[in-house]
Amino acid sequence: MTGSASLPVPAAPAGRARPAWILAIAGANLTVIQFVAMREFASLLGSNELVTLLVTAGYFLGLSAGYLVSDRLSRRALLALGAATLALHASLPFSARWVVGALVEAGFGGVVPPLVFLLVFAGITPFYAVFLPRLVAEAGPPAGDSSPLVRLYAIELAGGALGLLLVVLVTPARMSWLLALHLAGLVALLLLFAQPRRPGAFLLCALPPAYLLVWPALDRSSLAGFYAHALGRHSPVVLASEFSPYQRVDLLRADTPRGPATYLYLNGNLLYGTRALHQHNLMVSILPRLVADVGRPGVPLQTLVIAGGSLDSARHLAPLPGRVRLVEIDEAVVRLTRALIQEPRGGFPANWDLSIDDGKHFLGNWTGAPFDVIAVDIPVPSHVQTAMLHSERFFSLARSRLQPGGIFSISLAGRLNTRSDGAPDASEHLAHRIAAGLLASFRHVAVVHADSTDFAWASDEPLEGRIAVAQERLVDFLDREPGRRETFGVPVLQFFDDATILRRVGAHKPIGEADLQIVLRLSLSKLRHRFYAEN
Repeated sequence: MTGSASLPVPAAPAGRARPAWILAIAGANLTVIQFVAMREFASLLGSNELVTLLVTAGYFLGLSAGYLVSDRLSRRALLALGAATLALHASLPFSARWVVGALVEAGFGGVVPPLVFLLVFAGITPFYAVFLPRLVAEAGPPAGDSSPLVRLYAIELAGGALGLLLVVLVTPARMSWLLALHLAGLVALLLLFAQPRRPGAFLLCALPPAYLLVWPALDRSSLAGFYAHALGRHSPVVLASEFSPYQRVDLLRADTPRGPATYLYLNGNLLYGTRALHQHNLMVSILPRLVADVGRPGVPLQTLVIAGGSLDSARHLAPLPGRVRLVEIDEAVVRLTRALIQEPRGGFPANWDLSIDDGKHFLGNWTGAPFDVIAVDIPVPSHVQTAMLHSERFFSLARSRLQPGGIFSISLAGRLNTRSDGAPDASEHLAHRIAAGLLASFRHVAVVHADSTDFAWASDEPLEGRIAVAQERLVDFLDREPGRRETFGVPVLQFFDDATILRRVGAHKPIGEADLQIVLRLSLSKLRHRFYAEN
């Protein structure tokens, strides 16, 4: 096929407006669908920096493919491509969720990452990319100083800016409206290009409002299917799903051997709901506060928890003497977990403070009294933003915001085992590198060896007094309310002292800010574990 049957060169002024409309709509749709692909498709893979690169590569390679084949497609072939694109996009994101779930359940999880790449590469962008080179070629040689490429490309860029404005005005929380507007643009693009003479072609205009009508049922159904088949949740019921400016926030209830449980997923990654995650919260934020008053019982203490969007920290720490401040970057997480996790449990305290902010920015601008405890309740640094909160520079900043003798706590995201052979600064030794950063920033560091992961407490004063009462305070906390032992387990604590930690850290180096190497290695590890681990 050749470009001989491409768009006709219009002669009338009204005809000259048609290419401009085509390019403007194509540019707007490209921006909107890029936003959707980065959010929805990345979350199917458990979004991290490597997944983001994968989706981005598919998007831009798809654009390049569209430019390359533009002059090789006849009008009929291009219309067929547009119709296929419309059919695919009208089924998204529901079809992608169902397909991924079915593949994982059938034992073909390894197919999922390349399939998502292929879906973005071949199904998202090529149709939109064919118009610019065709219209530039048909505009003929430049007249005077006016270049068709510059003029037409500027129109497409203006359409892209319009798409960005739509994302901002509609907001990510109304993803159904964004996708319906995208479908409306795609229908308009097809009608402009095809110049239909049959009135029946305009029935396509009913597709966007029909999409809005079926969205609520299909969104919940496809999400439940994805979590059931891809992530192994039994009889999941989606309580809420929302796209915030930062991520997709999903809360669901599913059956377990011990009864129904509520889970929080951020971009497809589990952040709340299992015993291991409850224990993480216990060791990072609750227990450090429980032992912080050694030598001064009953004294009001100021506690800062960075992240902790499940609000379990606020529930358990707010009743203690003093004040608790939570810093969470995503308002949607706090709002939904309070409404669907904490309030239904009853007795949720009111005497705590919330700041919607980035943890590093908050600490850097804090001018109030220093804190007695700073707890960093964040996941493994598979994004640059979270890697910054594991960096030596951030640890030094946190130390400057602590009272003398205050405690800084963080998960080591693994085991601080005896140093293995190999490169001493290998970035896969995450626990060693986090501990190295703490040793460089604090005089004293203790590592809490619990059931699943090691946790670090750091201070400018010796921690022996706090360590001595930790198991006793832990048991007292667990016995204070029925059900806590079932929720948290009863970990037997083992502590490594400064000398042991120093010996195990060896020559490992602290994590630097925006340490992309370790972020990409951890992202690859998560992807392998999720889709390529042997059953």
